[in-house]
Amino acid sequence: MTKTMAKSTEADRVFDGIVADILAGALRPRERLSERDLVSRFGVSRTPVREAIKRLFERGFVEAGPKGVAVVVEISAEDLRKLYDLRLELESSAALATAANITPAEIEEMSRINKQFGAALAKRDLVRMLEVRADFHAVAARATRNRWLADILVMLRERSYVVRHFHWQDVDRAAQTLQIHDQMITALRRRDAKSYRGLAVRQIEAAIDSYQRQLRVPNFGDYGVLNNPSARRARAAAR
Repeated sequence: MTKTMAKSTEADRVFDGIVADILAGALRPRERLSERDLVSRFGVSRTPVREAIKRLFERGFVEAGPKGVAVVVEISAEDLRKLYDLRLELESSAALATAANITPAEIEEMSRINKQFGAALAKRDLVRMLEVRADFHAVAARATRNRWLADILVMLRERSYVVRHFHWQDVDRAAQTLQIHDQMITALRRRDAKSYRGLAVRQIEAAIDSYQRQLRVPNFGDYGVLNNPSARRARAAAR
């Protein structure tokens, strides 16, 4: 492996780790990224750290804060509403493509993933729940057989992480997600595109509606019934 390739791999690892922290809520909106802390955490030089931060800027996960230091982006209520309006439009169209093109093997994969989500829910493991749910929707997006649409759907879901965090503070809402996933799988097995699309849209609307009623950004350390040791470890690791 060449030195350039090694540096690229290190930058990928740093980038993936920071993104995972942002999506899991271990790094909160407006939180500063310290190059020195990242170098220490990942055991790399400043070069891959700076490359990773540059990619975070390009992907819209961070923006320039005081003195130009990278901070996690905070999305305004207005921008969040626009994001969800776009998600509703695209997810509605994508649902029809998924229902038309998904294979039996992919449906079974979604079923297995939803069982994993149920196991994470039983442990009140928010970090794992977020990871598993992303896998569930990645399969559905891939089944559209439109790589560009799938990439956009994943990107928009990533940007809506703050809503998902709030929506799952309540274990009952998280349990409803598990049930909706089961209903979506049943609809796909029946090739019932209309029902599948309705469930997909309802799930998105429920998340943004519950968030807008509160109009607050959740504190990762105050997740109530979903607060758990792995979440605290993720938070500590980000420091």
